[in-house]
Parts: sequence; structure tokens; C-alpha cells
Amino acid sequence: MGIRARLYDAKGEDSDVELTAGAVEALTDDNLLWVDVEEPTAADLDALVESFHFPEPVMTALAAPGDKARLVRTPDAILLSVLSVEERGDRPEPVAVDVVAGRNAVVTVHAQPVSALGEFEAHIGDEGTLGRLDAGSFMGALVDTMLGSFRREVEEIEEQVDRLDEVALRGNDPAHFLERVVALRRRAATLRRILVPQRETFGPLARPDFELHDDLGRPWPGLVDRLEKTIVGVERARELLVGSSDVYLGRLGQRANEVMKALTILSAVLLPAVVLAGVMGMNFKLEFFDDPSRFWLVVGAMLGFAALLLGVARLRKWI
Repeated sequence: MGIRARLYDAKGEDSDVELTAGAVEALTDDNLLWVDVEEPTAADLDALVESFHFPEPVMTALAAPGDKARLVRTPDAILLSVLSVEERGDRPEPVAVDVVAGRNAVVTVHAQPVSALGEFEAHIGDEGTLGRLDAGSFMGALVDTMLGSFRREVEEIEEQVDRLDEVALRGNDPAHFLERVVALRRRAATLRRILVPQRETFGPLARPDFELHDDLGRPWPGLVDRLEKTIVGVERARELLVGSSDVYLGRLGQRANEVMKALTILSAVLLPAVVLAGVMGMNFKLEFFDDPSRFWLVVGAMLGFAALLLGVARLRKWI
């Protein structure tokens, strides 16, 4: 929590520094300062104002953090609010991160811990020439890492879908299967609701009229494409869930057909015996009924008809 400032030098002499106006003014094209502010207080925001002198629209946006994606651009600085995703219990929740790019400096402000930022810092820990990057390129790399949190969620959903396909093919545990499908569909829908509104925020980054000061560079042009690919990945995960449901319902239908086939064959096998038993039970005086040994003849006929029907069913591959 609080303010953490990391100075990246083109010579590879990276170090943590204290955020002051003098440290910001001393930045050169061979330096890049990353300032991360977690759970900002009024004093933290005042320190940013005194150190960076960002344009008023940017500082106004920083002082009023929200939970939605937004874009504030001025000739000297750009603020891009990005929604990352964090696991909270058994469901993903959005976390807004304000990313400000100024001359040779990038500032990130967020009200909650963001694992993507720690991941990004770990990835660049061995880089020795980050000081040569402009603020726009550094901001693009940061945002891309935050979009990676959604891609990991999609990969997790796809792994769960693979397990669901195995359950669907076995056709057992219907209650558990449906609960998992509903939970994953809700999870994918949450990811999509977080991602899709950011199209309006990322869209201007790819427009030809999006011009910044030369000192800021330009946000990585592939960010819009990365966002679209991430959205497509979420939608593909939803389609895979629908496919798993179809496989499961098809398997249940197949099992129902097998049960009905078994019952039909059983009925067909027993039908001749029922008919014979009904005929033999009729109240008529015939010589055939006077000989008790003929009882076994009737039983044999019943078994013979049953064997004949089973043979026909086997021959036609009904069983």
C-alpha cells in the first residue's frame, strides 16, 4: 500500500527511488519512472500532483477513481483506465487500474491489489534497457499483461470444459454436471461483461487522429487487437460450454434409447408367453387340457418363441 517508485535506467542500473518533484524533473530519455499507488490516500494524490504536474483533466480523473474503463487524453499526458480481473472466492471480479503515461514516466493507481502488476514487474525484472522505452510503450506492455489475466481465466474455463466432456461421455452424475456448466457459463458471462465495454475505451488508440506529444511515444498499436482476441477467446469458451451441454444431452438421449430398446425387446420376448398363457387359461373343455404332461409342452413353446425372438433380434443387431 502507498506509493512505490521504480526508476529504470538504460544502463541497467534500476533502483527504487523516493517520489519527489526533483526526481521527476531529473528524468532523461535514458530513464523511465514507474510509480505504483495502491489504495491511494489524499496525501498520495497530493504527492502525485506536486511531483508530476499532470494536466488538470488527468488529475481530476485520478482524484475520482471509478470501476469502469475510461480514457482521458491531453497533449502532455494520457490516462487509460483498464479493468483487470482477480479471483474473489469462486468467481472473477473486475479491478480498475488507472494508468497514466507522462514524459518518461508511467503512474498506476488502483484501489485493490492487482496480481497482473506483480506479474509484469517479475517479467521485466531481468530487463536491463527498459529506460530506453517511452511511456506509451511501457503503458502498452502493462495493459497487455492485465489483459493476460482474462486469457488465463479463459484457459481455466477451457480446462474445466475438457473435464466436463469426459463426464458427458460417461453420462453419469447429471446434477454435478449441470451445476458446473451453469457456474462456468456464469463465469464466462462475467468476463465478457467486463471486457466488452472496454472496446469504447481502447478504440481511440487505433484511430489515426490519436496523436500524443513525441515524448510520450504511442501506446502499443496491438492493444486493440489483443482486446478483441481476448473477447473472442471468452466467446469461444462459452461456445465450448454449449457444445459440452449438447454432448451430455446427446449421451442422455442415447441412454434413454438403450433403455427403451431393452424394454421393447423384453416385451416382445414375453408377448408369446403371455398369449399362450391366456389361451391355455381359457375356460374350454378340450382333450388337450386333459393330459397334464402337455403343460411342459406349453412351457417349451414359450421358451422356444422367446429364443426365436432373441435370435432374430441378435441377427438384426438389435442387441
